Amino acid sequence: VISIGPEGFAKLAVKAMQPKPRPQVYVDHIHAPLVSVREQAGIVVELLRAAGAAVSFRTLTEDAPDTLTVVARFLALLELYREKAVTLDQDEALGDLLVTWSGGEGAEPVVTDEFDQELNGTPEEEDVRE
Repeated sequence: VISIGPEGFAKLAVKAMQPKPRPQVYVDHIHAPLVSVREQAGIVVELLRAAGAAVSFRTLTEDAPDTLTVVARFLALLELYREKAVTLDQDEALGDLLVTWSGGEGAEPVVTDEFDQELNGTPEEEDVRE
């Protein structure tokens, strides 16, 4: 025997039909250090000038402490290539990427900071991930 009237059933129905809140996983506690593409470009330029010959991308990233640094160095290479400061050569698909310094002796290529800018308040930055 249920002792609930029509009003009680209506309240239960409203509660049961409300959409469930989306589960949220907060990532505020995770710290991802920022890696500057501009700084990594400086490191790449130093390594290439010191080598004086073609260097593999693997060699350029062997001292990278984490994946973010490897990505930043690759972005730096793309920027340097755009500035015609390096040449890239790859003999076969998925083979070693060989990088050669093609800038002048005292040339300082301009690497923009477009990758180094934080996403303060933009839609791409979310505090909550699904």
